[in-house]
Amino acid sequence: MLQYIDRRVATAALSLVLPLGVLTDAIPATAVTGVSPVTADSETGPRDAKRIAKKMVARRDWSGRQHRCLVQLWQRESGWRVHAGSQNGSYGIPQAYPGTKMASAGKRWRDDATTQIRWGLEYIEDRYGTPCAAWSHFQRVFSY
Repeated sequence: MLQYIDRRVATAALSLVLPLGVLTDAIPATAVTGVSPVTADSETGPRDAKRIAKKMVARRDWSGRQHRCLVQLWQRESGWRVHAGSQNGSYGIPQAYPGTKMASAGKRWRDDATTQIRWGLEYIEDRYGTPCAAWSHFQRVFSY
C-alpha cells in the first residue's frame, strides 16, 4: 500500500465526496485520506531526487557507476519517493528504519529529498563503503 499521496489526487478524490465549496484548508487532508498533506518542499518527484543524488554522489568523488547502483538500489527500496513507507516502519527514499534516524541529517527529514539522500549516502558509506557494495548486498539478501 502506498504511503504517499499526490495533493492533486487527494483534492480530486475529496471533490467527489464533499459538496462544492467545502474543500478548504479548514479540513485537514489527514481527516479524510489518513495521509499527511504534501507540502511544497516535499513535491520533489523521483526524477528530481535522482538528479539531486547524482550531484551528491559526484561530490563524494564516486563514479557514474556508483550513481547507477544507487539508482537501482533506491528504485527497489522506495521508487525514489520521499514519502515511501513500509509496514515495518522504514521511511523515505533510502527506507531508513526507523525513519526518525534521518533527523540527524536535517529537521525536514520527513519531506525533503536532499535531507533523505544526504542521510542515505552517509549510511551507505559508513556501512558498505559505496552504493555498488550496498546494491550487491541488497541483491543477495533483499535488504541493505
